[in-house]
Amino acid sequence: IDYFHAYVCENLGSPDERVTQCDLKDLVGQEFSALNVLVLVRNPDVPDRPSQMIGRRLFGNPDETFLQSKPKRGLLTPVEVRVMALAEMDIGPASVVWDVGAGSGSVGVEAAQIASSGSVYAIERDAEDYQLISDNALRFGVTNLTAILGQAPEAWADLPDPDSVFIGGTGRAVATIAKEAFARLRKGGRLVVNVGSIENVGAVHEALRQVAGEANVWMFNVARGTQQLVRVRFESLNPTFLISAVKD
Repeated sequence: IDYFHAYVCENLGSPDERVTQCDLKDLVGQEFSALNVLVLVRNPDVPDRPSQMIGRRLFGNPDETFLQSKPKRGLLTPVEVRVMALAEMDIGPASVVWDVGAGSGSVGVEAAQIASSGSVYAIERDAEDYQLISDNALRFGVTNLTAILGQAPEAWADLPDPDSVFIGGTGRAVATIAKEAFARLRKGGRLVVNVGSIENVGAVHEALRQVAGEANVWMFNVARGTQQLVRVRFESLNPTFLISAVKD
């Protein structure tokens, strides 16, 4: 309904001709002459909300609803892990959120839906995935997400300090990046790191204990049931880990 500005033209050509202009929603409750013409003019400041938005979840959307680069398909944060990460990030309606190593932007997009009055910055060094972040933001109709093409930590130098940070897909440097991101957190802010190897679990856990005093760790072994004839067969995803810390 906010797509249009309305013009109601009554009794055109007669002495009591009248033209009323307002937002379309403001027509509710008003009375007009039976002889009228309604003209709707598209508001250029309101972006299209794609049809895919219909029925979407605030968070925990199925993996297949996000666009992914085909050669690297499967690197998207699985929905089962994503919902836990977003819960641990404790995002508020006006939070500033960083999604570092954002990939195709699944965490960033859902963070933007939660922080509807806030700002989300999705940092990604791969040009193809960087474009997918913007495409997925458009797909879900979020307008408060900014995609940034660059390498952490240099890419966040000019960004506002975050209330919540998610880090994923940053390779061997993940422990160093986690410490530097933690330094930028606002007081009371939360940092969540997703890694896929035992080596990185130990490195990140120790790094966050040094700066935060303590850190929580989870290991996820997810198996999804698929129907095969009259039976259900479970297909396991690769084990993955979350490490989180709070800045006091």
